[in-house]
Amino acid sequence: MSTTPILHLAHRALVRLSGSEAESLLQRLITTDLDDVSVGDAGYGALLTPQGKILMDFLVTRQSDGFLFDLDQDQLEAFVKKMILYRMRSDVTIEPMPDSVGVSLKAIKGAIRDPRATQLGWRIYGDRKGWQSSDALKNDYLERYIEAVVPQSGVDFTPGDVFPHDINFDFLGGLDFEKGCYVGQEVVSRMQHRGTARRRLVRITSEHALPATGTPITADGKVVGALGTVAGNKALAQVRIDRVSEANGAGTPLQVEEIQPTVEVPDYANFTID
Repeated sequence: MSTTPILHLAHRALVRLSGSEAESLLQRLITTDLDDVSVGDAGYGALLTPQGKILMDFLVTRQSDGFLFDLDQDQLEAFVKKMILYRMRSDVTIEPMPDSVGVSLKAIKGAIRDPRATQLGWRIYGDRKGWQSSDALKNDYLERYIEAVVPQSGVDFTPGDVFPHDINFDFLGGLDFEKGCYVGQEVVSRMQHRGTARRRLVRITSEHALPATGTPITADGKVVGALGTVAGNKALAQVRIDRVSEANGAGTPLQVEEIQPTVEVPDYANFTID
């Protein structure tokens, strides 16, 4: 038995899609190119609205006879309903799965590497017996999301309100621009090629403990963003990079309540706030 701690991710749920037409259906719907996802590997992606906004994001793993979706528990019912709607008469079976979702920070047998960032470890699906849920493990994992600058649904963004570029999907491997049409593809492709994304996900740091998720970030009294995931004196935030750049150019400090934080662009990104 492995002695590596496995953290139970109680807020995650699993849905399996199988059938002779499952892959062709999914290729027309989601942002992930399933041709790039091998058996035992995972891809990152989303289902978008026709207007290009994120309805739900997920990890998707190819199995020998189908695809397993790992998504937020709060999005499970909506995801299943969308898949049933799009399935119509296709040979596709949609099954919410009873297995639990866990994460290990070391590679163990049967685990699947999280494709978004090395800091996020390996996903495990199955019986949660022996898994842990200590505050120490939860806090460490939360801090890893901030270190990696990876968004979490319901905390760093509200489903239906953001474009993929707003939360760095294009840098995190969540968008494919070559596989062909999928729901919302025209909008995100246009944003990519025109470089019109003005909102981005960044890391916020401070010498002091930061306030709660949702607290506005301002410059000269004008809102430029809001805090997302918070852990002590570090956080993620969705910000208007044009407004942050303008404030930096004018020497205007950013404010989070009484705190003057520092904004850090993730290492993987090519946008600037100078």
